[in-house]
Parts: sequence; C-alpha cells; structure tokens
Amino acid sequence: MRKEMIVVAALLVLSGCMAIPRKDNPSAYTLAFVQDAIRYYDREGRQAMIDRYSSPDSLDGQWYLFVISEENRIIAHYDPARMGADNLLFADSTGYQVGKVVAETTEQGQWLTYFALNPETGQDARKHAWVIRHDGIIFGAGWYE
Repeated sequence: MRKEMIVVAALLVLSGCMAIPRKDNPSAYTLAFVQDAIRYYDREGRQAMIDRYSSPDSLDGQWYLFVISEENRIIAHYDPARMGADNLLFADSTGYQVGKVVAETTEQGQWLTYFALNPETGQDARKHAWVIRHDGIIFGAGWYE
C-alpha cells in the first residue's frame, strides 16, 4: 500500500495539483523539490537553472538538486568538485554503479537507493533519490536515512 501512495503523491506533485509537502514526508518533498526545479528550468532556461542549483546556497538541508546532461556529465550540483564529472563513472561506496542506472532514466522517472555523502552530516549514508528525464536531461534529488 505504501508504494501505491508514493506513486499517487508523485502524480499529484508532478501535475502541479498538490501543495509542496513538508520535509517530514521525504518522498513527497523530494518529488516536489525536483518538480520545482523542472518548472524553474522551463520558465527561466537551462543556464539560469544551472546557475541556481550549482552552489552550496541551493542546499535545502539535506536536499539538493543534481542535473545530468545529454552527454552524461554533471551540469548542476551544489559541490563544485562534481561539476563536469562523468556520471557514468559514479559508483557508491558499496560499488553499486549508480551513474549507469541514472543514465537509463526515462520521462516516467524512477526511485534509486544508494550510498552518498550527506551534506548535513558529512558522512556516507543511504540515500533515496528520485530521478527523471525532462527535455533530454536528468533531474534528481533525494534524502538520507
């Protein structure tokens, strides 16, 4: 039942029919966070979106946007060291090839679970991320356990 509720929440958020959820509902908040970035991209353009989300100022607690180009390069990330990196080479601390899975993302989107550095704690932690392809590029964000 929980999975069905997440799917319904995703559809409502993506359609713009649902208010921004609170952070105590991290899956719904993540969907809304990504959708807000997509709306910003559609309204302001690619470079404005890159500029907005390529800074530590774009962090919202543990939430941040990452964007992957058509060439599988990271074009937006709060950590400047990640900019331009080849997403296909990204593997988590367990060896899971996250970047290759992200590259297969479609316009329907998908949830992923992997390990990544939590910007709030500075520790490697399990992350749940929503990734979706829009206009040829991949938008993603998530939360940490």
